Amino acid sequence: MPDDLVSSISPSRVAMLGTDCKSPRCTALQGEVGMGTRCSIYEKRSSTCREFEASWTDGVHNPDCDAARAAFGLLPVEPLDSGEVTSPLVVTYA
Repeated sequence: MPDDLVSSISPSRVAMLGTDCKSPRCTALQGEVGMGTRCSIYEKRSSTCREFEASWTDGVHNPDCDAARAAFGLLPVEPLDSGEVTSPLVVTYA
């Protein structure tokens, strides 16, 4: 993680700037949520981001994904009969 993008939360843990406040938004997130976003440090992103899966990835529901989307007024991701997912949110990565 780039040192200038994190704040220390304990001797062994850091948090991305912007994620430890009432209305969290990671400083590395670029774009407009609900319209199109990208992570500016995708290849260097934290394990927290690497491990977070969107709902219905590999057929598994993630209520944390639904909660994060709801915080921005977005509907949950819904599975399709084909096993694919549909979402009004477009996410792109660098």
